[in-house]
Amino acid sequence: MQANDRPTATIQAVGANQDEKGRFLVSGTLSFDTVPDLMKQAKRLFASLDTVVVDLSGVGSCNSAGLAVVLEMARLMRKQHKTICFREVPEQIHTFARAYSVDKELTQAGLLC
Repeated sequence: MQANDRPTATIQAVGANQDEKGRFLVSGTLSFDTVPDLMKQAKRLFASLDTVVVDLSGVGSCNSAGLAVVLEMARLMRKQHKTICFREVPEQIHTFARAYSVDKELTQAGLLC
């Protein structure tokens, strides 16, 4: 695999106006290689927002790092007394959540919208 063939993951704002501010789309592959850069992007993008909605419909594939990034984004926002929820969560993340017994935490904490 060539360097420019490495999997990537991005997060970008999708809100076109003030009413949609705080809406983001995650695209690409969520893996242990891509998640650290994705979290750096997310921290920068979320810094000035009180409420964030993250759409994961652009995720092509993921391993358990996909679940880790969801939980880390949630932890980051909770720590700052802010709100986050996730839409279109891939089945792979739900599978890992069940395997690690955190699936109820995701639903009961209101992280799925």
